Order: sequence, then structure tokens, then C-alpha cells
Amino acid sequence: MRRFLGIAALITALWSGYWLMGKTAVERGFAAVLSQAPANGVQITEAGHSVAGFPGRFGLTVTEPHVADARSSLAWQSPFVQVASLSYKPWHVIADFAPEQRLTTPLQDISLLSDPLQASVVVSPGPALALQQITLAGSGLAARSSLGWAVAAQDLRFALNADPTTRDAYTVGLDAANVAPDAALVALLPDLPAVIEAAKLDAVISLTAPLDRFAAETRPRPSALLLREMSVTWGDLSVLASGDVTLVAGVPEGRIDIRVTGWRHLVTFATTTGLIKPEVAPTALGMMEAYASGSGDPNVLAMPLVFAKGQMRLGPLPLGPAPRFD
Repeated sequence: MRRFLGIAALITALWSGYWLMGKTAVERGFAAVLSQAPANGVQITEAGHSVAGFPGRFGLTVTEPHVADARSSLAWQSPFVQVASLSYKPWHVIADFAPEQRLTTPLQDISLLSDPLQASVVVSPGPALALQQITLAGSGLAARSSLGWAVAAQDLRFALNADPTTRDAYTVGLDAANVAPDAALVALLPDLPAVIEAAKLDAVISLTAPLDRFAAETRPRPSALLLREMSVTWGDLSVLASGDVTLVAGVPEGRIDIRVTGWRHLVTFATTTGLIKPEVAPTALGMMEAYASGSGDPNVLAMPLVFAKGQMRLGPLPLGPAPRFD
């Protein structure tokens, strides 16, 4: 028994020493983030922080964090954020967010509400800490803008995983249920319910640089998008899209095939929002009816969204200059 107690005391002492070393490493790492951020155009301030969780985890709690990016004029702030990792697996981090956060942009302030919201981040052990996986899950989500709009979702699941088959590429998945669009949008589509039943995304995005601890310096930007599937189900309106787009000097080139069931709702929306002038609406409706007749179901419209030579067109309809991603 004495020998057993001695071994137990030794193991406890060794683990306590390991945990204290890990605690010190977390504190130094956080201090390094604060001191190095300005060199990358980012300002990070906080009211205080602490590390706890002995013996099983390292838990960092930051009070009143505020992060501002001078280049994009974006800022984020929150009453607190808690970041933790298991003592034996420090490369897997779990973050818990406050019920209310605020995102500031050059155009508006957005309040983010959730109950609860949790993220998980896994990186590869090594000097670069290359990102392997991000997951985000929340319920009771809502976003409210200083411009007056609001959107909410009952459940949201997001995942980003490093693609093992392609360099600097990541699979992206999104699954949202019972999404309540802004009331102004719902008013423009009176024949649809107030809630979007489901929205899903399955895609692969390629970047110009990896997502790792050097990302603040390399500034990864999209270089290609493989859209395996994007779908929205909203009453009798459903949208299904897939395609492949590459970016050439920041300008998209490629094609996304879109299949819309209940497409007449889109004509109503485009007319009420001024995207289509009322006098042009009958012509656009006739063109789309002719296009839909080729699908075998007049309620289904299948059209490609084409990006070519800096321009966009939806089927035969020109949409103007394509967006740039510089």
C-alpha cells in the first residue's frame, strides 16, 4: 500500500507539473497573440483573462474581448469567450461564446444572439498549426442589424475540413433548419410561409494559402469553388444548385447549374424589389415559361448561372459585371 501511495503521489506530482507548464504555455501564447497582432493590422484588447481547468483541461476565459481589423474595418466584441482543450490533446480546442456578441462593419453593426453557440477547432501538431477541422453548432440563433433587418434560425450546423486530396482546399458544409428571414423579405413573398424549412450547402473551396498560424500574414483568398450541392426549401419554392467556378485575377469564370421549383415566386420578388421593371415583368415571365417548358414540368426552371469574361448571365438573361474577389 505504501508503494502504491508513493507511485500515486509521484504521478500526481508529475501531472501537476505538466499542467502548470501547460498553463504557463497558454498564458504566454495568449500574450504573444496580443503583442503580435498589431503587426498584422489587428488590434486585440481585453478586460482580463484567466486559465483554469486542472487537472483535465486548459481553459482560457477572456473577459470583454475586442478584435478590430484595420484593413477591413471589421470588429468583433463580446462579454466573454471561453476556450478550452484537453490536457492530453491540446491541438483540439473547444470555444464557448457569450449569448450576445457584436460584429461591427463599415456599413452596419450586427448583434449576434444564440443559446448556446459552441465551436470546435482541430489543428495538426507542428510549428505551423495547420487547420484540420472547424465545427460550429448553435440553436436559438438570431442576427439583428442597426439598419433594421433581422434573421433567425432554430438550428445551425457548420463544418470546415481540410481536403486530403487537394492542397490548400477545404470542404464546407452548412445545415440550417427553420430559418426566419427578415420580415421585409417575407412581406415581398406573401404566398410563402414565414419560415424557410431547410438550407444546406456542400462545397469545396480552394485558397491561395493554407489556413494556419501564418494566415494573418499570407491572407488566404479563394481561388476556386466546387459547389457540390446547395439547396433551399421554402414552402413550395425549392432551389438546387451545383457547379464549378475558378477565380482568374479575382474574377470568377465558370458555371453553376440552378434548378428552381416554384420559380414564379422569384419573378414576384424581382418585380417588387425593382430588379425587374413592372413593364418588363411580363416579358421576363414569358421567357422563363418558355425555358421551363423544356424541363417537362412548367413549375420547374433549370438555368445556368454563367461567369465569363467578367460578365454574368442567368440563362439568356444578362446580369451585368461579375463580382471581383481581390
